[in-house]
Amino acid sequence: MSTKFFNDLEATIKKDGAVLAQKIKGIYQFDITENGTLKHYSVDLKNGSGSFKAAKHEKPECTIVVNEEDFVQILEGKLSEQTAFMKKKLAIKGNMALAMKFRTIVNAVKANAKSAPAASSTPATATPATAAPAAGGLDDGTPLGKVFETLSKTIIAQPDLVKKINGVYQFDIETKKYTVDLKNGKGSVSVGPAPKADCTITMKVVDFLSLMSGTLNGQSAFTKGLLKIKGNMGLAMKLGQLTKGMPKAKL
Repeated sequence: MSTKFFNDLEATIKKDGAVLAQKIKGIYQFDITENGTLKHYSVDLKNGSGSFKAAKHEKPECTIVVNEEDFVQILEGKLSEQTAFMKKKLAIKGNMALAMKFRTIVNAVKANAKSAPAASSTPATATPATAAPAAGGLDDGTPLGKVFETLSKTIIAQPDLVKKINGVYQFDIETKKYTVDLKNGKGSVSVGPAPKADCTITMKVVDFLSLMSGTLNGQSAFTKGLLKIKGNMGLAMKLGQLTKGMPKAKL
């Protein structure tokens, strides 16, 4: 199935490469191991109208390494990128922000594949399920989005957290900002900066994912400079009450 995906991706780039390049602005290399054979695919969504070739790229900005079987499960939605990354079934080298945009590419390929055979009879609005998530959505198909979606579910399941914590957090994770309000109403999680954050947590994506998976200790991350805190330090200490309810979270 990975071969079909890359064939469809090449067709998508030929059709909508310029638009996709404006959204992605990066160069990928996919290293897929299939039946013991390592295959390389280069996807340039940075220059011109984009390009594709079944070979290594001279200077990829983001390299995704994964087995064929796991890659297929990711494409089919049976295995999330977050789970694959945490279980070390998927390795990422280079720009993590570009890795987070991979789902945008998958969505574009699916939309193009669906519209191609029935272009004359099917309106463009017939593919909302495969379109990129609307602005403000938590689970955008990326590992980071899935973490905050899980965080939101944790708050819903534990309404007493608002009384226990009584504060508003802002998470600055590279280019992304998320607000976790545990001060007003029943609590909420949203994409974007907080109007008035009591505590701001700044981390890189890879470190944040490691933190939430439990492979990186919060105190250690702070000591090593991998986690920066601005504002109410007491609220930063209370964050553990929130993350402890999530699978393998540790802060």
